Amino acid sequence: MRLTQLLAAAAALKVASTGFATYKEIGADRDNSGEIAYSPLTRSDTLFLYIQIIAGSDHTKIINDFKTLARNYGEQGIKAIPRVRYGSSSGEIVSEPEDADLILEDVRTWVKVFQEVEDTIVIPVIQAGFLGMWGEWHSGYFCPGKGEWETTENQDVKRAVVEALLEAGPKIAMRYPQDHEILGFEGNRQVTIHNDCIFNNGPGGDDGGTFPEEDIETWSDYLKKVASNNTYGGEPCNQAEGSGYDWSDFDNVCGANGLEAYIHEFQVSYLNPENPPELKELFNDPSRSECVDRFEEALNLYH
Repeated sequence: MRLTQLLAAAAALKVASTGFATYKEIGADRDNSGEIAYSPLTRSDTLFLYIQIIAGSDHTKIINDFKTLARNYGEQGIKAIPRVRYGSSSGEIVSEPEDADLILEDVRTWVKVFQEVEDTIVIPVIQAGFLGMWGEWHSGYFCPGKGEWETTENQDVKRAVVEALLEAGPKIAMRYPQDHEILGFEGNRQVTIHNDCIFNNGPGGDDGGTFPEEDIETWSDYLKKVASNNTYGGEPCNQAEGSGYDWSDFDNVCGANGLEAYIHEFQVSYLNPENPPELKELFNDPSRSECVDRFEEALNLYH
């Protein structure tokens, strides 16, 4: 590992807890001028940043836009948690191309970009992305399954993506604990997990397929072992199939068995509070500021 990568990793370990992360996305198919210009964040010093690229295209424009965003926000002390995903030329989100070499070429391109901004903006963790819809490692050519239910060939592609991303310097967050385990990253604290469907079924639930329904306890325990207080976070949701939690019941969300308890149980360090819409409503409701304060205080306990 290069000296600059070692320094970046050491700096990331010293970064204060992330707390609330503000959703933002930029795309190769669009004018990003409004998104890359700095605007103050609400209760947040971190961007939850999606970078949508087009497979097989020249990435120069989107790279330049990202670097401008990194400079504009980095100058204000804002951090970024990026994820690269694929989209079409007309802006739709699509899964990865059916060409592993092309994907890995794109990964290496963005590794270089992330290295080039290491003195511009702090990146506590990079979400692995690149594979699957939304870069979430599901519903894609190389990610129809998880863990032992994935082919050896697809496991090799997944592992290659993570190993290439590690060269960028920051921690890498994988989507599913089953993939984390089968790919051999259990003992590597530089490889953590992110969760795109936190609390979708309330306490002890499957978190939108993060934990297999038939063995929730085993895989939630595994996630805690490798990711708790290890830059673990993501966003709550109610969009996954089978979601049953009532996010509009603010008393429950703010109650003893609500989101704060989950944050402590899994030692969550960052959270996008703008999803689902009901949580965004609570986040912006002045009458619920004490509840949101408690969420923020809980997140700030973990790194």
